[in-house]
Amino acid sequence: MARDKEWRKKEPSLKDVQAKYSDLPKSWILKADIQRRGLTYTKAAVDKIDPNIHVVNSDAGSGFRNNLDYVPEGLIWKDGSYLVANFDFDENSARDPYVIDVVDDKIVITDEGEIFDEVLGYWEKPDFYNKRASNGEPLSRYITSRPQRLDISVNKYCHFWDKPGDGCKYCPLTPTYKCSGATEEQYEHKYIREAFAEALKQKGRFTHVMLTGGSILSGKELLDDELESYIAILKILGEFFTTDRFPSQLIATAFNERQLERLKNETKLMTYTPDIEVLNSEKFDWICHGKSREIGYEEWKRRIYKAVDVFGKGNVSSGMVLGVELATPNGFTSEDEAFNVIIPEAEEIISHGVALAANIWRPAPKSILQGQKSASLDYFVRVYREFDRLQRKYCPNPYTDDFRRCGAHIGLDLMRTY
Repeated sequence: MARDKEWRKKEPSLKDVQAKYSDLPKSWILKADIQRRGLTYTKAAVDKIDPNIHVVNSDAGSGFRNNLDYVPEGLIWKDGSYLVANFDFDENSARDPYVIDVVDDKIVITDEGEIFDEVLGYWEKPDFYNKRASNGEPLSRYITSRPQRLDISVNKYCHFWDKPGDGCKYCPLTPTYKCSGATEEQYEHKYIREAFAEALKQKGRFTHVMLTGGSILSGKELLDDELESYIAILKILGEFFTTDRFPSQLIATAFNERQLERLKNETKLMTYTPDIEVLNSEKFDWICHGKSREIGYEEWKRRIYKAVDVFGKGNVSSGMVLGVELATPNGFTSEDEAFNVIIPEAEEIISHGVALAANIWRPAPKSILQGQKSASLDYFVRVYREFDRLQRKYCPNPYTDDFRRCGAHIGLDLMRTY
């Protein structure tokens, strides 16, 4: 989709939305708009990168990323919170991105030459990024990090894509994997062990480890091989802890009760996150057709609720790709319609003791929905605001991932107030 040069005239501006929702921090609304529109960097901003200190986009691979531009991996906000900033710089995006620049030696966020805020700086790389595994590869190939968290991508290919039309339409993971020419879906476990052992030597840096990966459908029962992959890695990580559980999160496909019991009993995993992604059965079937066909929307929700029985309230969450429900041609036709449908669904999920996080949908290059236009800033803020009201009402609160500083799910930043 070519950029509409008149797009600013057709939707509320950042300042309009900040004025409308005056009960929310202006800087938080700016964060939401940055995730919606994206970022680019001036040469002066790039020159602020110290490769010996800061982690840059090219330091660690990501299955969701389509470039290796030399730019910061993330920004540190003035309130100490984070913002994932390793966006793909799509020249054909529907809206102009914000520009990170340097003015009076300060790193600032600008739009059309106007300064909107200042950031403290760029994410700093952990010590283990400067070291190598026994095979000579950088340890950051096997484990990546945010300022507070270690990330392990267990499987880099999603097998819902094995059947045409079954892959989630918003997701670039498998298309990016295919375009990379890679043939290795998983890394050897010994190198993950080496990276984890080295990462833990940096005292006080990390609060949590997250595992995720593409779905694996094979096995004696659907998802059994995926389960085995996660159990194997979790057992390795568990060897480093003497406690029954350690601060950990698994973002995976929705397992059945037998699989959940194995996950709980055979590992030291603390929290489990089967992302539902789309809060409507009809839209779920269109956008995530493989998940709908193999598991189903209502069954996915039931498995989330059963996970609460297994892991306990406060240890289960789910997530959605907010805004993708408005994608064309089969999404909701208006933001009001979408809002009125997804909020009751969100309340049902949250009322079961399941915290709900949301990523802002920015159509990703190589995804099936690439080139589309995401929702207005007003829509995202309105939904996030309602999600926050529901979180306060039901208090599911499972975020061992230092939820007050989550760089991706900016809606969770609102939880800093309670």
